[in-house]
Amino acid sequence: MRMIFFTAFLSFFILTATWAANPLPKISENQITVSGVSSGAFMAQQLHVAYSDIFSGMGSVAGGPFFCAQNMPPSDIATIKQQCMMGIGADLTATTYIDKAETLSANGQIAPVANLKDDKVFIFNSQSDQVINPLLGNASRLFYNHFIENQGSNIKAWAYIPTYGPFYPVAHGMPTAKSIFDKYENLGDAALPCAPSNSQQYSWFPNQFMRGNDPWMYHCNYGFVAGYDLGKDILSHLYGSMKSPTDIKAENLYSFAQKTYVDDLNSDEALNDHGIGSTGYAYIPDACKSGETDCKLHVALHGCQQFPEWTFTGKVGSAVSGQTITFGDLFYKNIYNGLAEANNIVMLYPQAHNIGTKEADINPYGCWAFWALFDDETQTYYTREGREMKMIANMVNALKNGTLPLSQ
Repeated sequence: MRMIFFTAFLSFFILTATWAANPLPKISENQITVSGVSSGAFMAQQLHVAYSDIFSGMGSVAGGPFFCAQNMPPSDIATIKQQCMMGIGADLTATTYIDKAETLSANGQIAPVANLKDDKVFIFNSQSDQVINPLLGNASRLFYNHFIENQGSNIKAWAYIPTYGPFYPVAHGMPTAKSIFDKYENLGDAALPCAPSNSQQYSWFPNQFMRGNDPWMYHCNYGFVAGYDLGKDILSHLYGSMKSPTDIKAENLYSFAQKTYVDDLNSDEALNDHGIGSTGYAYIPDACKSGETDCKLHVALHGCQQFPEWTFTGKVGSAVSGQTITFGDLFYKNIYNGLAEANNIVMLYPQAHNIGTKEADINPYGCWAFWALFDDETQTYYTREGREMKMIANMVNALKNGTLPLSQ
């Protein structure tokens, strides 16, 4: 009898330990959304349109419309930058992009565009953005206006942070209420709440002393100015009212190998050579670990220079001026996870990677592929056959089916 009891207890212990290491969240099929910053915003729109059978909502921060780079080969990168960053040559009416989506849908290369009609989208393009022309954000709005019903309630498009008004200089990137995103604080950031804290912002905007160290992120919580959390506004629009963030739990952050989800690349070196990171991340709130609670799933895509291995030099005027700094976990750990813990949202963080380190290289800043990185991708990168697109969809399905091999 004692042996039977001991065996049963041991089996329970093993199962419990396995569950603790490999949570199996129950994901609501109609509560899967995606968002991104900069290149991640372009990719989020591509994913939402191509896989509208998976994603029911999208958030875009400092990005541009689906199919912006069109079928241009990588050798046309100068034109791609002009079109999808400066807006020169882009179709600001979005007609070209709408027609392409309808054609792809009819041909079965993306999910039926009819799926988009009830979806919610949040589009933020600051009018002070000097990296991505904010008119490209308006093209995104026009694109979605064509496909989504009840635009007034389902589409939210902002050109400035309402809290601070239309003339506050918010630069390219992700505003957050957490000062950790500029932990190498400089004088300009202290003087201007939500000042640009971009390690690679152009030297002429606004000046060296108003630029912090964390690439393309800035904080909004100094002095008498109330804190602002764009991530919360995005999730509130996609899912409804959000509870305030709670403490992030280190044991709820997991990692996984990304190569499992790429059909034709079976090594980390091959992944990196094609602009994909070796390791992805996920945050599983306590309430979602057992699989007994219906949970939401949000995929968050970083921007250029925001993947973990990115290194940069501390800016003039900061405490780490001239030092080499690694970006690390700033994106996948600190923007959404407190909100996720409080609101039963599973977070998935795929990772891109740089290809080369010089301006002339294929992808020196580790951007997501919103243009064809290679010649054989010019017709596919924006479809369900796009390598990065398919990889992320595979990850979502694996997490939803309980087969994503998570580790701590």
